[in-house]
Amino acid sequence: MELSLSMYSMHRTVREKGWSAADWLRFCGAEGWNKVELLAHFWKDAAAELDETAETAKACGIEVVSYAVSNNLVSPDPREREAGLRKITDDIPLAQKLGTNVIRVFSGNWIDGIEYRDALEWVVDGLKEAAERAEAAGVTLCLENHGKLAGRGEQVKEIIDRVDSPSLRSTFDTGNFLLVDEHPLEAAKTLLPYVGHVHFKDFKEQPGGRYKSLSGRTYEGVPAGEGDTDLPQTLRLLADAGYRGRLVLEYEGLGSDVEGIRQSYRNFERMTAAYA
Repeated sequence: MELSLSMYSMHRTVREKGWSAADWLRFCGAEGWNKVELLAHFWKDAAAELDETAETAKACGIEVVSYAVSNNLVSPDPREREAGLRKITDDIPLAQKLGTNVIRVFSGNWIDGIEYRDALEWVVDGLKEAAERAEAAGVTLCLENHGKLAGRGEQVKEIIDRVDSPSLRSTFDTGNFLLVDEHPLEAAKTLLPYVGHVHFKDFKEQPGGRYKSLSGRTYEGVPAGEGDTDLPQTLRLLADAGYRGRLVLEYEGLGSDVEGIRQSYRNFERMTAAYA
């Protein structure tokens, strides 16, 4: 198993330094982090930056293993839902230019005044169309467990089952399950057959943590392997299930993000020693 790095892990540093995706890739190359996830979130001008980013990744010997879009398919306005769909479909060629066929996607935000089942229908309809286009392009969309609408394992499973496409799988975000009061090992029992991409993230419950669960528990991001998600057992379950997809570190702790990432890589090496 090999660990990749999400650009989101350094979002504070990227913003503070005004880095482009190409700048960040050059930093990763110097650190020896040679597999990454890029995000639409960080483009200043995607059309202007795309060629340089792809060329920089190649020059630095970096593989872009996945690409993430920030789509929202939940709105009573059909035009807004169409815009959310286009955020996915318009970026399929862009992801391919970067050399990846895995695109991480979201359901959207369930907000007050919208019935849950209505929101779910909009998500299913949007992802059905997105998955059809992805399948035609040879791309896999991976739905991240995130928020109230698609946060728990059963919710993600229902969406994937109803879309019923080989081009829609799960991004299994280990940390996010805690925020809907579900342990990732329990969610794994539901989602292991559906996993196409993994966000390797750790949270630890502590007073004053920045991340609050639905029941009010507070968590803080910590280096991978030092929190409450039981990442070693998650790795074991994935290995036993024959998972061969990407493991992408998403570090969300305080302090130096670079040091948190470095510590996560060291912890990962210890965790995977059993599989060497």
